[in-house]
Amino acid sequence: MSFRTRTSPTAPPAALFDPPAWWKVALVLFAVVIAQSTIAPHVALRGAVPGLVLLLVLWYGFRTDVVGGLLLGAIAGACEDALAGPSGAGWTVSTAIVGALAGRSAGTFISESRTWLVPYVALATIVRYGVYAIVTRAEGQPIVLPTMHAHEMLWQALYNAVLAFALLTFVPKTGVSRVGLR
Repeated sequence: MSFRTRTSPTAPPAALFDPPAWWKVALVLFAVVIAQSTIAPHVALRGAVPGLVLLLVLWYGFRTDVVGGLLLGAIAGACEDALAGPSGAGWTVSTAIVGALAGRSAGTFISESRTWLVPYVALATIVRYGVYAIVTRAEGQPIVLPTMHAHEMLWQALYNAVLAFALLTFVPKTGVSRVGLR
C-alpha cells in the first residue's frame, strides 16, 4: 500500500492499495497449497501445522481491501476443502471471512505495525477455527473442536504468529505496507 500526498494540511493521507498481479498471487497460492498439504505436516508442533494458506490470505487481505481478501480467502479455502476430504464448505467460508476481515483492517494501524500484526495473525487463526466449527456444525457434521482440537488450535495460533513474525523480520519485502513496518 502506498500513500498519496495530502490535498490540504488538515486532510489525512488517502490510501492507495497496490496489490500484486493476480497471476503472481495465483502461482504463490498454488505453491502454498501444495506446501501446506505435503511439507507442513512434517513440521508439526504438538499436532499443529503452520497455516501457510491462512498467512497468504491475511497478507493479501492487508495488501488489498475487503473484496480482495474475501475473494482470495474463498478460493484458498475451496482449495483446502478440496484437499481435506469430507469437510463440506467449512474452510471456504472461514478463510473467506478471515480474508475479508484482514481486508477491512488494511491501511489501519493494525496493518502498519508488527506489534499489532503478529497478535492479529494469532487471533485470525482462532477466529478461523471458530467459524469452521460453526459452519461444519451447521452442515450437520459432528465437530469435536472444544475437546479435541482446542489444544491444536492454540498451538497453531502461536505457530502462525511466530511464523508471521519471522517472515516480517527476515524477509522485509513481505511487509504489508509500502511504507514499511515499524
